[in-house]
Amino acid sequence: MAERSDGMSERGERTEQPAPAETEELRRRAQSDDEVEATRAQIELTRVEMTETVDAIQERLDPESLKERAKVQARDTVRSTGSDVLEKIRQNPIPVTVVGGLLGLLLARRLWRRDSYTTTVIDLRRGR
Repeated sequence: MAERSDGMSERGERTEQPAPAETEELRRRAQSDDEVEATRAQIELTRVEMTETVDAIQERLDPESLKERAKVQARDTVRSTGSDVLEKIRQNPIPVTVVGGLLGLLLARRLWRRDSYTTTVIDLRRGR
């Protein structure tokens, strides 16, 4: 649909948002005693509200906006979880120390066993 320089389409529809003062004027005209004028103002006011709604939906569904909101939500979740874990550690230091010690022992045992095994290589060409 082609747009004219006055912000109206060829079908006579507005293609841009009216200023807040214009919206207030439409609301005032919608309360008019002239039934035809009130109906026209109400139609225009409804059109403005629908345009605002569609614009808001487009903004919420914009891929960049969705990506940014997902990043913020993930960051907040990680921070919250990290804070919760640290708080639990501060509240229960003994169990955390025991678990850390056991993990350290398991790691040390595994490293010790790995070094204690010897590997024998048999060279079949020499007969050994």
